[in-house]
Amino acid sequence: MPSEQTQRPKPLTLPALRGTFGDWTYYSALLPLADLATRVSFADEIHKNKALSDLIQRSLKGGKAGSRAKDIATYLREQGERFFNSLVIAVYGGKPEWFPVRIVKGDSDMPEPPDTEGILGALRLSGGELLFAVDGQHRLAGMKRLVLENHHGKVPPALADLVSALFISHRTDNLVRTRRLFTTLNKTAVPASKMERIALDENDAMAITVRRLVEEHPYFSGQRIAMNHTNNLGKDDDVALTTLGNLYDILRVIFLAMPGKKRKALEYERPSDPELNVYYSAAIDFFKALSRIDSAISAYFSAQSVKELKKICAANRNRKGGSVSFRPIGLAILAEVAMSLKARGRNDWATIMSRLPLQLAKIPYRGTIWTAQSTIQPKNRVLCRNILAYMCGDTKVSESSIRTRLAEVNGEREEDVVLPARVSLAR
Repeated sequence: MPSEQTQRPKPLTLPALRGTFGDWTYYSALLPLADLATRVSFADEIHKNKALSDLIQRSLKGGKAGSRAKDIATYLREQGERFFNSLVIAVYGGKPEWFPVRIVKGDSDMPEPPDTEGILGALRLSGGELLFAVDGQHRLAGMKRLVLENHHGKVPPALADLVSALFISHRTDNLVRTRRLFTTLNKTAVPASKMERIALDENDAMAITVRRLVEEHPYFSGQRIAMNHTNNLGKDDDVALTTLGNLYDILRVIFLAMPGKKRKALEYERPSDPELNVYYSAAIDFFKALSRIDSAISAYFSAQSVKELKKICAANRNRKGGSVSFRPIGLAILAEVAMSLKARGRNDWATIMSRLPLQLAKIPYRGTIWTAQSTIQPKNRVLCRNILAYMCGDTKVSESSIRTRLAEVNGEREEDVVLPARVSLAR
């Protein structure tokens, strides 16, 4: 009997479809979320060894998985547009029964659907069955968490939602077959890629804002943003300022610097339309400020033709270096430094950063992210950012750690390392 159940559930009759897939017979049914959460256990029954069963339980209740269950419960409780695909549930024991239903042609003009014999019907669970999730265990964990939460008398509507489930038969004498299905379903599930999230996600504040920027704002329209999910510009991206993926990452830095914002909420909890307008404005304000810091960015945003854009990019992204703002890694570093200044209460961050060097061939970029071979070195990104933060008076950055790292990167003795001068913090 599942550990979550304290007493035998009552019989339950579910509308269902019966089908076959490969050598599996399955029943596609609908049942209330609360019933599913209380009746279905985790897939620990696919192991005879208790330690292996406990491992599954721990993997679902602790660490990142436990946090994920909490996120799913929050999603179910707060998202009006919530939706899940079907869970796959194995059934053994008890006395589940299938009652086929046949459609009889009446007075309606609706033609009788072909080949429905034995497909339509009802699945009756006696309550004595053991049900466990073969696929959808994290969703199940989130549902269970929602059911167990104290709602202070206000029952979440999600508990009455009808959830789709695929019921399959499980035999205790063939654990290998069920384990194989469990592994196949879970290993072949591919998470949504970053590009898919940017293109489709309607909860992610960064994704929504990226799409709006590209579709509506002249700074980012046309070919100005390369449709790459990575932070790498290709050789043919000779008109683009940066990539779609890099713009997404920069927006996350900006939005996280706003009061009370957390990464998970930004990614999974859709903001209201007024909040989305605030995010959009914050993004525009950052890039407008950047154009006041870097004249090359100002020229780029003012350009009216592809020919002009290409000329500006060629002048600022070449073998000699050019502007750090025209490299995705440089743009991201500038955003991080700007938001760290803002977090220190320096809303005049643009004024302070206007005193920093912006050419890749100059320190602190030369010898960190810009190599002697005129290439970008991403592994020194944090070092470059820390030096810029140090130059902007960030006391949280350790001067000694910067010296040590610079000595390692450039093959010098620490005592020979000369740090760049700090810029004025005068308003």
